[in-house]
Amino acid sequence: MHKKLSAFFAVLLCALISGFAKNDSDFTQVLLPVEVFVGDQAEIRCTFRSAIDFFPGEEHVDRKELANPFVGLEDTFSVVRSQLIREDMQYSLSVYIIPWKTGIIEFPTFNLNKALGIVNEDGTDEATFSISFEPIEIKSIVEKTGNSQMMPPVPPIIVPGTTYVIFGLVVLAVIILIFLLRFLLKFQQIRRSWHNYLMSRAYKKNADAAVKKIKKLNKNTKISDAEFCQELQAIVRAYLEFRFDRRFTAISSGAVRQVFKQICADDIPDDIEEAVEDISAMFVRTDYIRYAHDSIDSQLYPPSEHQALLVKDERKTLSNQIFKAISSFEKSDGLGGEK
Repeated sequence: MHKKLSAFFAVLLCALISGFAKNDSDFTQVLLPVEVFVGDQAEIRCTFRSAIDFFPGEEHVDRKELANPFVGLEDTFSVVRSQLIREDMQYSLSVYIIPWKTGIIEFPTFNLNKALGIVNEDGTDEATFSISFEPIEIKSIVEKTGNSQMMPPVPPIIVPGTTYVIFGLVVLAVIILIFLLRFLLKFQQIRRSWHNYLMSRAYKKNADAAVKKIKKLNKNTKISDAEFCQELQAIVRAYLEFRFDRRFTAISSGAVRQVFKQICADDIPDDIEEAVEDISAMFVRTDYIRYAHDSIDSQLYPPSEHQALLVKDERKTLSNQIFKAISSFEKSDGLGGEK
């Protein structure tokens, strides 16, 4: 008999606790704002007291977010967010919604424990703690404005000074478009000019390098005349090959003038005629120094004209001839050199 009474009181206590929030004296609901119109955000706030701990094991937590308790009613209203706030044994539940239809909204009863995700230690759901919101009324925008007529179209408001800014942007866009079209029309010309500029820089660098090497060669007094002539030819041939894009490193000394005639289409310009002659003479003279040593020709008289040796200051003379020739090539209009 004692056990039956204990079980009866336990069931009665659970029923009282479960229904605690639904007691009108303890469960209060307010709607903020009081009047809600379609498309406005509203808060349904209810407060209640309960001995149930909706924050089990979370002593320092006094606020929790809920899962959407009204799934499936998105056509009528959307739930922005839901939260439960604890103050001792007092709880405050707030659900923020945006209604999409006018009229009375009926809210289905939902289990607060389930919305909070509370489960027992064995993994089963906690006991049901039902929450039932009172219906609320949603009004139309017509009631809010009091005007059922469509408003006439209103022209856009223009900030003072905006017209000048827009006009200036239009003018700037036209100018940019004109320059773009001109650039596209002259693209090939611009490309060719840029290519010529790069080539003139490369030619100048090539010429400067050749002059620098010849000056350094002149300062080397330890090499023989034959070695000097060989080095001088190598420097000049490398310069000419880059400058005129011809195989000057592989042609004979006697063919130098003929190659220049091919470069100039059989008409060597007057401004480089002397330079071509000096280059050809230098190749012939240096070849004789290199290859005529101990030959019969080198034994002829007078020795100053036939011996396979450079006369006094001839190294400097040959170098100056080359400097002059290089300068003529780089300044020539007919060869496209640097002006």
